[in-house]
Amino acid sequence: MAVALGCSSMMTSCTDYLTIYPTNSVILENYWKTAEDVNGMLATCYNSMANSDVIKRMMVWGELRADNIIPRSGASNDLKYIVEANLLETNSYFKWEHFYKTINYCNMLIQYAPGVLEEDPDFTQGDLEVILGEAYAMRALCHFTLVRSFRDIPMSFVAMDADEQEMIYPQYSPYEALDSVYADLERASKLCMKTGGWSEDARNYARITKNAVYAMMADVNLWRAAFAQWAPNDPNLPAGANIRPANDYYTMVIENCDSVILPMKRQIIKNYEDKNKSMTGLDTLTNPFFLGVNNPMEKTYPTTYDEIFCGREFNRDGYMTSNEVIFQLDFNSNNYNSAVNDFYGYDKSSGSYLVPSKAPIMVDLYETSDQRWYTFTSAVKGKQDDKAEYTITKYTVKTGAPTANAPTWYPSGQNMSDWIFYRKTDVLLMKATAYAYRYENGDATTPNSDHNLALQLVQAVNKRNLTTERDSIDPKEWMTQDLMKKLVLDERLRELSFEGKRWYDLVQKALIENSTKNILDLIIKKLDSNTGAVQSKMSSINSLFCPIYESELKLNPLLKQNPAFERNSSIEQN
Repeated sequence: MAVALGCSSMMTSCTDYLTIYPTNSVILENYWKTAEDVNGMLATCYNSMANSDVIKRMMVWGELRADNIIPRSGASNDLKYIVEANLLETNSYFKWEHFYKTINYCNMLIQYAPGVLEEDPDFTQGDLEVILGEAYAMRALCHFTLVRSFRDIPMSFVAMDADEQEMIYPQYSPYEALDSVYADLERASKLCMKTGGWSEDARNYARITKNAVYAMMADVNLWRAAFAQWAPNDPNLPAGANIRPANDYYTMVIENCDSVILPMKRQIIKNYEDKNKSMTGLDTLTNPFFLGVNNPMEKTYPTTYDEIFCGREFNRDGYMTSNEVIFQLDFNSNNYNSAVNDFYGYDKSSGSYLVPSKAPIMVDLYETSDQRWYTFTSAVKGKQDDKAEYTITKYTVKTGAPTANAPTWYPSGQNMSDWIFYRKTDVLLMKATAYAYRYENGDATTPNSDHNLALQLVQAVNKRNLTTERDSIDPKEWMTQDLMKKLVLDERLRELSFEGKRWYDLVQKALIENSTKNILDLIIKKLDSNTGAVQSKMSSINSLFCPIYESELKLNPLLKQNPAFERNSSIEQN
């Protein structure tokens, strides 16, 4: 198996790091003896998460059903069916086996790595704790992806030693699952490395650090808050579910985000102090969150766009793509990102996905001077044919933002874009979301401290991407709580579109409102036909989640189908 991440961090020899062993019980007696064995299994965990089948499903589950993407005419029927809300339990994109393989590798690491302390004197308690932290976090991330995609999911906490062993796990409600995921992340937060990719430490490249864990914790708490608000209307609410008030979770989101934002700020200040004693160029007043690259106020176009959104060819001597990345999986010339290559392509004419011209939210959402407009079109704004679909270029342009000047595309089939899970701006906007929904010390029509703090965060992200002050957000246009919620959601779409976030943001909104109406109002605009059928199929909250794949229902007698699809299920367990 080829490892899909850099190797310098875990082993003194890249060759040793690439030695990934089989996981069946036949070799267990000869395995788990050395630090190399432990690091090899950690590499296997990351490699499993970087599998094309995993990333493709993150893209399908997190984006395809939303308002910003349609499949090309030549895309598979499985993709087209999902867009049309024809969700069949036979659709191959609802297979989740690779997520549970990753979870099982993490369980093996958690179960067996502690025994190596007695076998290898060079393997220390500190080494063990860092690796266990990463394993807990990866297990949490996989379970978290599943619960927000399928609702009720099986959860695994015990290693199965043979790949061929049937994985029969008990099913958890989303309330129980999210609590369990958060518990794993709390464990990880005490164990993982402090520094992250935004530092100059190559040993942490493409690995989970404390910053990544706290970003996940914030994300999980947003979902706990959403489910808490839907719970009184949930016909499948489990008896005795332990649910706190939504505002408690929003307060936790703010604390989680600060646990990322403040250390990143301190690190950037330290980097400037080390390199530039006068702190020239570090503008703490107009750019309090230090967004940008090198000089945080850099507006030279397309430098900022290239550093943040395009390719991965920058600072390859142990630096991340930009100082805003918190956690990503690394791809390179030895290991192309085939998932992104297949779905988003490698140039403007390839890939399975497009942005629909019928969805005015994407076309009209960006100001003329917003550099992020070029994440989905190869034309200058205002000069594109309004009748044509738009090419997604966020992952296909290697360098040189796709303006009127010719960009550099990846060669055919050789997309090397990293898959980013969390960036600093994502964390800032999660914090803004929490403020917008918590809205303390006032009513829904009067701006207050939470309102103003949410506005400040959105303005910071938005302003970083503008080439002229003329297009900055006007606070007078966003004076109520409902308008602030819309502003934050819009900014998340502008900043994070195509990164596996949009559908999940819309589902959160539906849970809070106990209604699919607003989602449907957005989705039907991108469809050519069958809008009535789509509205009917997506009338319930549970229909926003995926059906469980048919073979899983056959193999695991502990599973029940998603309630929205239960009546249509003809699966008989063997």
